[in-house]
Amino acid sequence: MSYIVRAALAGMLNSLWIAAALAATVWLLTRLVPRTNAATRHLLWWAVLALVMLLPFRVADRPATRRFVATPVRIIETALPPAIAAPVHYAVRLPKPAIFPLRIPAGNWLKLVALVWLVFCLAHLLRIAWSFLHLQRIKRSSHAPSDMVLGAFQSWVEVCGIRRPVRILVSGRIASPMATGFWRPAVILPETLLAQFQDRELDHVLLHELAHVARRDDWSNLAARGLTAVAGLHPVAAWALRQIGRERELACDDWVVSMAGEARPYAASLARLFELCGTRYRTVLATGMAGSASHLGERIEILLDGRRQFTPRASHTRVAVTAAALLLLVAVGTRAPRWAVLAQSSPVPSSAARRPVGPVKPQGSFLAALVAAGYRDLPVDEIISLKDHGVTAEFLAGIGESGWGRMTAGEMIELRTHGVSPEYLRQVHEAGFLQVAIRDAVMLHQHGVRPETIAEIHALGFGPYTPGQAIELASHGVPAELFHAAREAGFTRMEASDAISAYSHGVRPGTFRAADEYGSHLSLQQIVRLKQAGVIP
Repeated sequence: MSYIVRAALAGMLNSLWIAAALAATVWLLTRLVPRTNAATRHLLWWAVLALVMLLPFRVADRPATRRFVATPVRIIETALPPAIAAPVHYAVRLPKPAIFPLRIPAGNWLKLVALVWLVFCLAHLLRIAWSFLHLQRIKRSSHAPSDMVLGAFQSWVEVCGIRRPVRILVSGRIASPMATGFWRPAVILPETLLAQFQDRELDHVLLHELAHVARRDDWSNLAARGLTAVAGLHPVAAWALRQIGRERELACDDWVVSMAGEARPYAASLARLFELCGTRYRTVLATGMAGSASHLGERIEILLDGRRQFTPRASHTRVAVTAAALLLLVAVGTRAPRWAVLAQSSPVPSSAARRPVGPVKPQGSFLAALVAAGYRDLPVDEIISLKDHGVTAEFLAGIGESGWGRMTAGEMIELRTHGVSPEYLRQVHEAGFLQVAIRDAVMLHQHGVRPETIAEIHALGFGPYTPGQAIELASHGVPAELFHAAREAGFTRMEASDAISAYSHGVRPGTFRAADEYGSHLSLQQIVRLKQAGVIP
């Protein structure tokens, strides 16, 4: 669960600037091309919302391409396998510290983020469910209107060419006109205000609500409410959803004017309807003429704009062209460096920068060591089993300082049986592996993986790798120097499989340095081909 939350958060952070750029582009286009009608803008904002929702998945595991400049050569000391007694010193180029990518460590704050999102989501879903049931009760308690209203309604249905089986009802439980769905849509008029409508105002009300029915706004509004529950905490998604709601009402206004023929009388009817019922409560899943009162002035101003063309249909050509441009922007944006990466802990800067931990010398008996390590509640059989398998007080103290938290007796016995020391376990924890468990630490030890090497590779900006990928790198003998040379050549991301393939084809640190003399535009596959052809050493 913690990994899913980290992945979702990292995906949102990495794609946030791209999402903001998409929204800003569409907003700017709608201002620069004023003749774009509301129905077209409504579809454009749906396209923006769809891309914003998909962006976190697109950048979740995407390679970065930002080039880093290396600092001058510095001499560092690295640990060697146990078979070599004397240390060896060699020169490598250490990169300058980078602000990005940010590493997201695990912690209780991730649980809090998940809890806040879950409460927000459930609250909105419950509100949607309550609204649906409330609308059903209103429908059941409504009755048919007078013959005059029914005749006017049926006439407009035929004129507008609405094919959905819509009906008209009157209710004393609502304060403003509304259009409801879903399988049996209906236009519901408030009984208390019906007598106050003039003939022209009634026509405008009926046309506006029929526009919602014809456009299937009941379904699109349901989808928007559901997405609000899921992505309402995403700032760009929330803004796009507000634009969708705004353009939905404006599109219905265009529909009314295109059918009635004049904008000024409809603007007067709109102002009077808001005066009668604009401040009263409305149902979440219902769409209606008396929407948010905060948009009244804007809607009337748009209606009175003499340059505006009131067309009810969306321009699919404009939507397709704009969507293609947005996809191009996404393709370019997703090639930019990541802002954040997932990490279980902050990686150690380099193998030379770590401060060695001295031996732990706990005082007291084995039982006292168990109590000090937080294992006061172990059964007697498990205590005896720990002692029989060679778990000592020093081992317990080391486990407590390794950063892995409380373990079971079986896990400590497994570590001891396979010769995994607490110091090795601490190094595994600090190396920044993805999804690492106790069993993974045992496998890393069995395959001779040096965690400090992986920490050094992670500190260069590569990875983070899983334990399985680290084992593959160690099994094929891929050294950390290869990643140093790749970093100098401008690479900031390499999959473990790509590094293994390149090394297996003879690519060495000198190969990257020779390729960098030609320029930083060569890809890893091109470097491998040049190496195989003997162009570079």
